[in-house]
Amino acid sequence: MAKELIQMSYLIIVADITLFLFIYFNSTLNYVRKSAFLIANVIASIMIVCNFVTYAFAGTGKHIWLIKLFTALSYSVSGPVIIPFIFLSGVISKRVRVIIQAAAALNVVLSIVSIFNSCVFRIDNNGETSLGPLAPIPFMLSAMYVAVLFASSVIKFRLGLRRESAFIMFLTIDIAGAVMLNTVYHYKFLISGMAVLSSIFYYMFFAMQMLTRDALTNALNRHSFYKDIQDMKKRQMFVISMDLNGLKQINDNLGHDEGDKAILSVADAAFAQLPPKCKFYRIGGDEFAILYPGANEEEVRELKAYIKHDVSERNYSVAMGSSEYRKGMDFDAVMKKADAEMYDDKARMKSVDAVMNTHEAFINKEKVH
Repeated sequence: MAKELIQMSYLIIVADITLFLFIYFNSTLNYVRKSAFLIANVIASIMIVCNFVTYAFAGTGKHIWLIKLFTALSYSVSGPVIIPFIFLSGVISKRVRVIIQAAAALNVVLSIVSIFNSCVFRIDNNGETSLGPLAPIPFMLSAMYVAVLFASSVIKFRLGLRRESAFIMFLTIDIAGAVMLNTVYHYKFLISGMAVLSSIFYYMFFAMQMLTRDALTNALNRHSFYKDIQDMKKRQMFVISMDLNGLKQINDNLGHDEGDKAILSVADAAFAQLPPKCKFYRIGGDEFAILYPGANEEEVRELKAYIKHDVSERNYSVAMGSSEYRKGMDFDAVMKKADAEMYDDKARMKSVDAVMNTHEAFINKEKVH
């Protein structure tokens, strides 16, 4: 028994612990992504422990309540193990995320209740497991998670992100295969092993992606901008140009550390407001760009207003311009149009600031007299 357990689980356990260490000590992942990877890692660890207990005591007639408890725990997490990957894809709407979280909560409740009334699974006096009348529900929920992950791959493909789409599609097929084999043939450690390997593969993907990102802001870099244009220029999108106002004065008067702080604040504001399908780039210095595929003018206008407001809440300001690109158009001309609109916006903001400063000076002068 012990030899079989070691043979089936040793490599999975080592991989799981190693991944945890990589994630924990990686300072380049942002908080949201690191949290998603850690959750996936924890779920896989729980599944490994559950497999250990149920495999060790199944058929022995001993520790029946312990088997029930860990079987319920296994049912609770075996489907939702896919959810972190759905969140990491970054293209699923908030409404769908709420639905799958509610489905996961339902799955947990049914699994726990089954300890007492065997609605999802039954454990006989020998510790053997069989399915209860509500057993199809967790499997249907798992199928729903797989379908959502598949949908995220399709969305990535439609947005022109074909490499990431293919990667997610590969994970979807592998996870679905593991679930099927576990369901039909009751293979132990298969779903937990696939969860660990999927986390490692996705982590490696994101680690490689970090080479394409700006070190200060975590925005995609200039090289990524021109590469992504080639991938995305076969479809309609808006190009948004954005520039921080007053960076030179901040650097000259307060130092470059404060200038970096201002640039980082602008990036944080943009990340807070961008829809999932947008891609955000730091082109250089205080210059940023956004590619917004499948958008209309109203959506772009609202996004610019939201970003400007968020930036102002952080005591900075940005100038923004946008231009629509359609298949076959000269992208350089579209980009120049967005830049021109951004510079017009910057000039307009400077003019307003000058008027306000003159008005304030006049009021102060009147008060003195």
